[in-house]
Amino acid sequence: MSRLLVACFVVFPFAGLFLTFPTSPTWDEAILNTVAYVVAVALINVWLGIGTAWWLLFTESKWKAWVEWLTFLPLFIPVLASMFGMYIALAQVGLIGTYTGVGLVLLVTTLPYSIRLAYNAMYVIGRPLLEQSLTLAPLTRIGFVLFPLMKESVRTIVLFSTVIVLSQFVLVQLIGAGLVPTVTTKLYQAYGGNDVSLALQNTWVLVSLPVLFYIGLGAMFGIWIRLVKGRLQ
Repeated sequence: MSRLLVACFVVFPFAGLFLTFPTSPTWDEAILNTVAYVVAVALINVWLGIGTAWWLLFTESKWKAWVEWLTFLPLFIPVLASMFGMYIALAQVGLIGTYTGVGLVLLVTTLPYSIRLAYNAMYVIGRPLLEQSLTLAPLTRIGFVLFPLMKESVRTIVLFSTVIVLSQFVLVQLIGAGLVPTVTTKLYQAYGGNDVSLALQNTWVLVSLPVLFYIGLGAMFGIWIRLVKGRLQ
């Protein structure tokens, strides 16, 4: 009974979507921008998240405590509280209303979570085990050690950053100055204008992207791990 109740709570938000589908989906600038931001932010989060976590785990620098504190500080501050500061900083360099400015804000918003997830994964794996890969070249270490050991964490980083990017409206609208359309900004306009067809299409995009990423990453890691095992045998 409890499992059925949990399943009902999980499925309930999507009940209306299963009753109807977009009649004529179209690829517009908002969808292309959203896909580009999701892919770019996810890749950079994996790269910088794992790299920074590795540095925090193995460095003996006197600046380690400060870097760790500054890295994890955004986790305890609401995004809206730091939004005005980011707006002023980007306005000084002329990035308000640009695709670069929106991308930087989305990266700043997601990166602390990715670093924390990667750091926790490495901490659980253990420093002694990871130290055995220090003699390997960086790319070999990442491809043959870190990715296989951290495949679930990498997938979580990608999905977490994807969901955060897809959920942002205020940041994109403010930093983009209304000049950078995304699925989220178009979705709010569709809701406000009662455009049910456009709202339904954009909602399905928000649902489909994380699902496709989850399935795609699972298949990719399955193939890669089989290749790695074949190389090691």
